[in-house]
Amino acid sequence: MAIKLEPIPSAAARVMTDGQLEPVHSAHRLAQDRFAPRAAGYDAAAEFPTANYVDLHDAGLLTLRVPTEYGGHGADPLTFAMCILGVARGCPSTALTLTMHTNVLGSFVGGLGTTMQRSRYFGEAVWAGRLFASITSEPQASARERFVLSTTFTPRDDGGYRVRGVKHFCSLADAADYFFVSGIIEGSGGGPDNIISALIPSDSSGVAVTGQWDAVGMRATASHTVSYDTVAPAAAVFGPPGRLLTADWGSFSLGYAAVYLGIAEAAYGYITDYVGSKSWTPDGGAIINHPGTQRAIGEMSVAIQSGRLLLVDAALTDRAVDPTGAVLAVNRAKQYCAEVGVSVTDAAMRLAGGGGLLKSSPLERLRRDALSGPVMPPANDRCLETIGKLECGLPAVTIELT
Repeated sequence: MAIKLEPIPSAAARVMTDGQLEPVHSAHRLAQDRFAPRAAGYDAAAEFPTANYVDLHDAGLLTLRVPTEYGGHGADPLTFAMCILGVARGCPSTALTLTMHTNVLGSFVGGLGTTMQRSRYFGEAVWAGRLFASITSEPQASARERFVLSTTFTPRDDGGYRVRGVKHFCSLADAADYFFVSGIIEGSGGGPDNIISALIPSDSSGVAVTGQWDAVGMRATASHTVSYDTVAPAAAVFGPPGRLLTADWGSFSLGYAAVYLGIAEAAYGYITDYVGSKSWTPDGGAIINHPGTQRAIGEMSVAIQSGRLLLVDAALTDRAVDPTGAVLAVNRAKQYCAEVGVSVTDAAMRLAGGGGLLKSSPLERLRRDALSGPVMPPANDRCLETIGKLECGLPAVTIELT
């Protein structure tokens, strides 16, 4: 007996057009047919999933958030979220890095770039398959409260900047062609009005991977430490200072919600097949016939369906029309879906028993991948604080940079 989730949540499928559904179906097929069989190998080697990215490029999914006038999909938030959800069921590390790459293009290049910058970088993404990484985290800072940047941008006479600093948790570190790097203007004393960003080619002189990513989960994200002592020319600077704070950061959280919900769905799909096919001994009754198993499956089902509804709501809440509602919705989705990833993989592991601990079981990897969800910025505690403030009529900013 097999219990299956529909690939596209019904709440989403009911409102999506054939054009919106096309890339989602493509993402789902790739995840099931190609990404899932490769996931264990990439995880074991802590190696970036290069073959998956070749497939994503061939399918046009690397340009989900590139506008159609530049040759991309121009995906709306719902289509984007459903694509990430589908990819995550096959390989969470691929889904997480795809979220970051596509949002650098959509939120930073599209939202902050000049006409010339959009034309250049969108073109490189569409025609050459260039990969883009965003680096904010620093070894001596935390996004739990106000995030204090120590990377410095020193002005040069030619309008560019000398960039010096160290960033860690840089997903796609050894695969990206460009790093979107942010820091403060040297000598300014910091503060939001002195934050500046630039897209720096990964092969620039003075850019180096200086620390290896060796984590319990999301091992194939290749989130290494990268150091900078390089030059960002004027054409690569996304200014003026302070403009970064106007970017659409919510799209990152929307993608993260989809990733961790996708992990839960993958675990749910595995364990429902497992309990339907395995039997208790000595009587030979199927595990699914036990009331305790049925209760556990029921709880997982409710949690996943609730996460799906929150994800769809976050994707459909228009930031331009209802900015407060959009912040509420995306924080609810990120917090809840990250917790669902943890709770469902835990419950599935308990049902599987000792076999779930083996490296041969996908549950072992999915469980580890889920652990990063609640602490990934914005951390779940921070999401709840933001929700609580807004519900009480108080001002709230989920991530503060300075």
